[in-house]
Amino acid sequence: MGKILIIGGTGNISLPATKKLAADPHNEVYVLNRGNRNADLPINVQTVVGNITDTAFMKAWIADKAFDSVLNFIVWDEQNAQDNIEIFAGHTKQFIYVSTVVVLDHEATCNVKETSQMGNKYSDYGKNKAAAEKAFLAAKAASGFPITIVRPTQTYSKDRIPLSVKGSGCWSVIARMLQGKPVIIHGDGQSVWASTHSEDFAEGIQPIVANPETVGETYHIVNPEPHTWDMVYQELASLLGVAYKPVYISTELLSASKQYDLMQSIQGDKRWSNIFDISKLKQVNPDFACKIPLRKGLQLFLEYMDAHPELKVEEPAFDQWCDDTIALYESLKASFQKDIR
Repeated sequence: MGKILIIGGTGNISLPATKKLAADPHNEVYVLNRGNRNADLPINVQTVVGNITDTAFMKAWIADKAFDSVLNFIVWDEQNAQDNIEIFAGHTKQFIYVSTVVVLDHEATCNVKETSQMGNKYSDYGKNKAAAEKAFLAAKAASGFPITIVRPTQTYSKDRIPLSVKGSGCWSVIARMLQGKPVIIHGDGQSVWASTHSEDFAEGIQPIVANPETVGETYHIVNPEPHTWDMVYQELASLLGVAYKPVYISTELLSASKQYDLMQSIQGDKRWSNIFDISKLKQVNPDFACKIPLRKGLQLFLEYMDAHPELKVEEPAFDQWCDDTIALYESLKASFQKDIR
């Protein structure tokens, strides 16, 4: 390992990775961010307050520095990628770009690996992250920029969980379940997906960092154990001690919502069944095994929310939207069932 710079370092995915890397006594870990949430960082992490989008500041700061690896968790598009190439070229032996499996064409195959076809037609997020991947790979081909790409899938943590249709936060769905209300699931709840706890993501990425063999490569860091969306809600209902009351609405209908951008989040991502092959990751991390299965991850979330009741924020607008959408759907369904020949 060695001298490591992490851009971000305090988010859903990046904080556990930062803690994992900082726990290795062979590492010298730096975190660069705007300094808003650094209280949770390990005491041996050296913090730098700055904005990665301020290229003038970044060039001045890094002018006399060199790193074995730089990890950036907050590259969103091609321009971000070009800026990072300009800033870090010649200052690191490896640059790790945290991309996403949303860059892939989920319609093309349900057996997903690193070489699966790219081209998400529905998600701007996926399109922008894909453009950043292409910019980094072009720089690798043109000038040897030492890029490594990692792609997580649905990654969740202590204060967020994988859900089908939700408001701005996760508690909006939990609140409905606790009140005995039905919850909306896209499709028939049987599309297959994979959710990875951020603690397991940290285990997956560790051997990739400051590893010369991984430069120029792409790795999926995913919990290979698949689940259906129904299974998520069934486990939640079991943990909450409530009845599971799903209302299944097709992705086509949900995507027409004018209040919530379900074209991006459902049609562009969660609609499709995905089974992930992580054999490439296992080549560099042969001992990788996810330690937090879905039920345990959901339980940890509920325990954390009980310990932080201020985070249990209900969303009346989302709740009303669910009630109205379910009522409209049930009315249409009744009419369809009556008139179908």
